[in-house]
Amino acid sequence: MRKEIVSGPVGRVLYNLTLPMVIGIIAVFFFNLVDTFFISLLGTQSLAAVSFTMPIAMVVMNLAIGLGIASSALIALATGARDNTLAQHYVVAGLLLTLALSVLMLVFGLVFNDEVFLLLGAEEKLLPLIWQYMKFWWPGVVVMMLMIVINSSMRAVGNTKLPSLMMLGSAVLNAILDPILIFGLGPIEGMGIAGAALASTLCWLIVVIVMIYSLAKIDLLHWGALTLKEVFSIWQRLISLGIPAIITNVLVPIASAFLLVMIAPMGEQAVAAFGVGARIEPFAIVAILALTSTIPVFVGQNFAAGQHERVWQALSIAVRFILAWQIAVWLVLWAMSPFLATIFSQDPIVIDQIVSYLMIMPVGYAGMGIVLCANSALNALQKTSVSMLLNLVRLSVFYVPFAWIGGHYYGFEGLLFGASMGNLVAGFIVWGMIKSAQNKQAFGVKNYSTPLDV
Repeated sequence: MRKEIVSGPVGRVLYNLTLPMVIGIIAVFFFNLVDTFFISLLGTQSLAAVSFTMPIAMVVMNLAIGLGIASSALIALATGARDNTLAQHYVVAGLLLTLALSVLMLVFGLVFNDEVFLLLGAEEKLLPLIWQYMKFWWPGVVVMMLMIVINSSMRAVGNTKLPSLMMLGSAVLNAILDPILIFGLGPIEGMGIAGAALASTLCWLIVVIVMIYSLAKIDLLHWGALTLKEVFSIWQRLISLGIPAIITNVLVPIASAFLLVMIAPMGEQAVAAFGVGARIEPFAIVAILALTSTIPVFVGQNFAAGQHERVWQALSIAVRFILAWQIAVWLVLWAMSPFLATIFSQDPIVIDQIVSYLMIMPVGYAGMGIVLCANSALNALQKTSVSMLLNLVRLSVFYVPFAWIGGHYYGFEGLLFGASMGNLVAGFIVWGMIKSAQNKQAFGVKNYSTPLDV
């Protein structure tokens, strides 16, 4: 696969890497959408309770994604430089670090669960319902984080098919387990929203077991010559790259949490509508998410192989595709929004607000996609601090302030319009920066594909 990535036609290579990820990512969001659908059958209060858990879920997921970005950046460069032993060491050390951090996250969640959700604006009457869900979700943090980092490691060596198949399998299994555990079947008693969380945790556990076996089978899970001193050395590298990457990714759910705090005083119906819209949104940006999963593989391996011009070609192709694709997606969502809204609620106010979300928010997805593609390329080149700065500016200067201004003057719809315009403006600014960097042929990347200096 390495030969194809560093020498094949750029457009074709990106397509071959990205298509399996589109399928896998659709499966992941189908996983979440199934949860939302079955939970919505329990009523607006249950839907609102689970909507409050979304920022927490996004923080944990993006913590794992940040670790995966750091690991995959090192693994891809080692693979591009044909150093398989170093790639093996990066895989093992990355998983050990993920395990340690996920256990800490689990303990934190179990101890401070209520305090976290009160801070997010949840009413005290919702806390018991939220706890029903989170008492099974928090233990799932460990396997979910491991699953994300393992998937990143597999993609870094150019294998996007197996992670995609595993994500598809977990989505199908979740669709089977959800109604059984939520509503009950035969001797199995229904657990309500707790059943949705338990179903998710069981699916993640099965995926992790299979993926660990797969890593071992392709000789990427190799412990042999890796010493404790080398583990700590790799951890230092992972942390130096991972902290900015983690911050970059955690900024997104933090921004969503700010929006949720703004929306909470608008009532449970607005919160429920925002939660549904946020779960539909990933389907609308699936092409963006697939590209941002595969661009680091392409960029990292081509840079290590000295094929710098191919990096710029890939970014140009990706941006042009995103602009065209997201315009088409916006038009489709505009037409289908009334139908989609009625799937998740029978409350007329919730339906109207879901429709508003689906008509307004997609306007800014193209701009967001440009920023995320730039982030992915920078992460692969180990410029995670620059990537973090770009996302910080997008969210703190454009996305959240524009949303606040819109919400302050025009309510729920104004907030959505402001957030959308913030993404759009940020995207066009970043594209101008990409073109400027291309003209200057700017890279300046540290070399972490050489053997460890310990």
